Amino acid sequence: MTTLKIHRPADGTLIEEIVAHDAAHVDAVAQRLRTAQVEWVRIGAKGRAAWIKRYRKWLFDNATRLIEIAMEEGGRVRNEPTLETTLIPEIIDYYLRVTPALLEPRPVRGSSPLTFGKRYTVHRSAFPLVGVIGAWNFPLLLTLGDAIPALLAGSAVALKPSEVNPRVVIEAVRGWREDIGAPPVLDVLLGGGEVGSALVDAADYIQFTGSVATGRRVAVRAAENLIPVSLELGGKDPLIVLAGADIARAANCAVYGGFANNGQVCMGFERVYVHESVYDEFVDRVVTKVRQLRSGVDDHSDVGALIHPPQLQIVDRQVRDAVDKGARILTGGNRIDRPGNWFEPTVLVDVDHSMAVMREETFGPVLPIVRVADADEAIRLANDSEFGLSASVFAATVAEGKRVADRLDTGAVSIDDFVANMVCADVPQGGWKKSGVGSRLSETGLLKFTHTKVVAANWIPTLDNDVFWFPYTPARRAVFGAAARLIQGRGSGRFGL
Repeated sequence: MTTLKIHRPADGTLIEEIVAHDAAHVDAVAQRLRTAQVEWVRIGAKGRAAWIKRYRKWLFDNATRLIEIAMEEGGRVRNEPTLETTLIPEIIDYYLRVTPALLEPRPVRGSSPLTFGKRYTVHRSAFPLVGVIGAWNFPLLLTLGDAIPALLAGSAVALKPSEVNPRVVIEAVRGWREDIGAPPVLDVLLGGGEVGSALVDAADYIQFTGSVATGRRVAVRAAENLIPVSLELGGKDPLIVLAGADIARAANCAVYGGFANNGQVCMGFERVYVHESVYDEFVDRVVTKVRQLRSGVDDHSDVGALIHPPQLQIVDRQVRDAVDKGARILTGGNRIDRPGNWFEPTVLVDVDHSMAVMREETFGPVLPIVRVADADEAIRLANDSEFGLSASVFAATVAEGKRVADRLDTGAVSIDDFVANMVCADVPQGGWKKSGVGSRLSETGLLKFTHTKVVAANWIPTLDNDVFWFPYTPARRAVFGAAARLIQGRGSGRFGL
């Protein structure tokens, strides 16, 4: 029997051991979910919405317990999991509002003369089983945030949280199944990569959040099974600060965007490009603010521990590499000497793109800042990355910020703000380049969990045998050819059409 040992990142002590699942268990759960999904579809969109409304209330009533579990197993300060329990109800409210219209059969009028006399309707049918493989940085948001639209679409959902901190997801699924007694269309699978692989083999659709390397393996496995995937992968998100910007707000935003969740945010700032005319003031403000950040897990702390122990080595290696290549540490730069996974909030300058800290995902409390001569240089450097998840721009005017945003190779851009798109479920969230495939939120975040089915029917009397059906005869060919030439000639100036 394999177990998962769940430790407190804040001090390294053991919380509990959890029995891990194997491939046979994954198959058994998948079969149970598929069986339950038949009735889940039958109760219709209104029936499913009623259960999701009850679950929303449960999430609200139990938010404090969920937050405390996430704090303990994630080494996080209270504000970070509170953000998750705040955003999930907003996602639920959005999908409760739009789902009925999205799933309603959609009539389509054909634009070609070939469609004369026919009526078309596009229907949506849910994938029976959706697998959601989440990440450890926001374990609730990156599982339930995708499970909710899939459930409303009519799918059953198997959640595979990270093996590092699965307890909060276990509790969320327990609430669905036991406390509100909802239909058994939501379950949790526990384990490492082998469980994830088994889920890819068992599901009809996979939503994955995690590293590029693992995402590539998921995509290959899904391709072998000919099932669709949506991937949110790594980020190396830039912040651009130009002349004339509100430097006080830009600096405060840089510190929050760089160190929220201790830098373990996919869309967190990992590169900052600042116009030379405001560079010194910006850096001074950032360094002053970062030195005031308090590391800990009590309610008086700003940044917690690193959740995943190997991340500590990655952060330390990138900082050492940058210093060896000429970067300067203005504050931080070292591990904190205490039990657990701790690293000082760090600001680097004199950095360039030869350094790992500017090219590889850091996912930790490090903010590298680069001086640039103008907006063109900032844009060129911001786009010089294999990632393209999101970005932020601070400029003299919103109009200038939008002009810069138009030139950035990224899935979202916030002007004078940090990830403003994430608080709006009405808009899609997805990455360019190696930051991912597909998107979540908005209409796409639900429709991707459905097949389309087109139903075509005649609404005028029909012949026993259409002119272009068998048998092929010269007379039929002549009639069909004349009709085809008439149709094809429209817009050509011929036949007066």
